[in-house]
Amino acid sequence: MANLELEAGETAPREGASLDFSFVVSGIWPLLLAGFIFRIIIGAIPGTGFDIDTGTFTAWSARLADRSPWNFYSRDYFSDYAPGYLYVLWLFGELNAKLHFGPDTFEFILKLPSILADVGIAYILYRFLEGQKPALRLGAAAIYLLFPPALLMGAVWGQVDSLSVVFLMLSLFWIRSDRPMEGAAAYVVGFVIKPQIIAALPFLAFWIMRRNPPQWSKPAGELIPLVWLKTAAVGFGVLLLLIFPFFPDYPWDFITHLKNSADVENYRVGSFWAYNFWGIQDFFKPDNVDSCLTNPACTGAEFWGIEYRYWGIALFALSIVVILYVMRNAEGDWALALGTALCLLAFYMFLTRMHERYMFPFFVPFLAACALSHSRLLWGVFVVLAITQFLNLYQVYVYYQPNDLRIQDLYQYFERPEVLSLGWKFPEWKLQQWLSFITFIAFPITLVITYVLANPFRRSEGT
Repeated sequence: MANLELEAGETAPREGASLDFSFVVSGIWPLLLAGFIFRIIIGAIPGTGFDIDTGTFTAWSARLADRSPWNFYSRDYFSDYAPGYLYVLWLFGELNAKLHFGPDTFEFILKLPSILADVGIAYILYRFLEGQKPALRLGAAAIYLLFPPALLMGAVWGQVDSLSVVFLMLSLFWIRSDRPMEGAAAYVVGFVIKPQIIAALPFLAFWIMRRNPPQWSKPAGELIPLVWLKTAAVGFGVLLLLIFPFFPDYPWDFITHLKNSADVENYRVGSFWAYNFWGIQDFFKPDNVDSCLTNPACTGAEFWGIEYRYWGIALFALSIVVILYVMRNAEGDWALALGTALCLLAFYMFLTRMHERYMFPFFVPFLAACALSHSRLLWGVFVVLAITQFLNLYQVYVYYQPNDLRIQDLYQYFERPEVLSLGWKFPEWKLQQWLSFITFIAFPITLVITYVLANPFRRSEGT
């Protein structure tokens, strides 16, 4: 009897589950279906959505249906999102105007993009690990489908950070397949959804340029390789295409919008709930002198006469230089994934005004790097950071959303100062400050591990 492979090119019997009527179903499809159903069940529980966000999305969708994209943004109307996700809300708004969904139904509909994106991420991750053992590929996809931060943020919370990550991973998949123009297009779509993934741009550009170097030695050598120009042109073209309906008169107003979105008065702090370098000194400390002047509780927003926000930019820029130096000779898919992840982590770690969710894009390429490098140390970092990220998301969720998911004792413990007495003098920090410190320390540790992986020590001859 004939065999039908549902995934071309994969014939390993251990990866498939044979059915009685002669089909061989690749193991990834039942896994994706189970992950999808699990998320649908969680997402359908009423009252679990993050009211501030789902309420805002509901208002935006109605405004889009009423006024269309070209009249959406206005100086007297709050919207701190880039246009990418607004296309989805426009569709939902039009559907709601015709079908009149109830509040619980519309909340569930708002969760569907992140649910579908999570399933897409798991599949792209599986494909990115081609060449590895089937068990490893399926295991990595399963880890993501069961990843607590992803479950909390998408199916429960209703946020859409995974929507940009699915395009980021698609970009990595195409770039590693020597299709940089497709990679640029996917990356820009993810960027227009969540601009925070701009942190990966320096490393991705470095990778593409290194894989396609100038051919100066040839008689008709290229000063600037044609592939560089084509990739940049495709990326810029996709960007214009996506932002034009929202900024038809002056497309460059998109840049002004991004700046204004990051400069919302409440966001002008070192850490806006984020467990990072600035979270060590506690949340909501102003990162600029002007904000500090209007805050009676402020104890300073500068160091050596330089505002914290500029220190953050400098530390991030320095981190990018170090990452590029460490990865300068690294080859292979693990290096592409790990370099991308490190840039995203540095962005979250050092820039001010970070929200708790901005660490999430780091995890998927880092998970791919862990699987490809087979490094137990990287896996250890992954577990530690997954725990701190979940606790960070959970703290924010239950602070604003006091529903049945709040564990009261754990919630109160976040802000309870504790002194550790282990023979040394420890600072009297809150739990959230300790978790910020642990998260921060993971960054230099990961850099050292990366250096060892990218620059293996070789024995000298004769030893």
